[in-house]
Amino acid sequence: MHTKLLVNRLVGKAIDFLLVLVLASILYPVGPFAAFLYILIGDGFQGGRSLGKRVVGLQVINTTTGNPADFKDSVVRNSTVAVPVLFFMIPFIGWILWIVIGIPILAIEVYLMTRLEQQARLGDTMADTRVSERVET
Repeated sequence: MHTKLLVNRLVGKAIDFLLVLVLASILYPVGPFAAFLYILIGDGFQGGRSLGKRVVGLQVINTTTGNPADFKDSVVRNSTVAVPVLFFMIPFIGWILWIVIGIPILAIEVYLMTRLEQQARLGDTMADTRVSERVET
């Protein structure tokens, strides 16, 4: 179960990342801003499911209420990975900032997700959320 959930999380995140890349490549600065917004609010869509999580059958749950994540939960849990996307909106130096700051932040988040017993990223800890297999409600 632990391995299956981790693989599904990584696949779901990859799907979301591809969507973000497509959005970010749209006309500057609208595209990068749309990518930033998607990262922030994606897990707050119906059932606590971003597009990637919907495809792989996962959802984000607020551990305090037991309900699917809402937009507030999504913004808090994803702020750590969304902020580096803003670097893309800075001409020229944005790519350098992405490499120097953004990639290490993402690496830390993936490390925490793969090493901690609860598979909780820093964002999950901040928002009191967890990712689980989709439960029909």
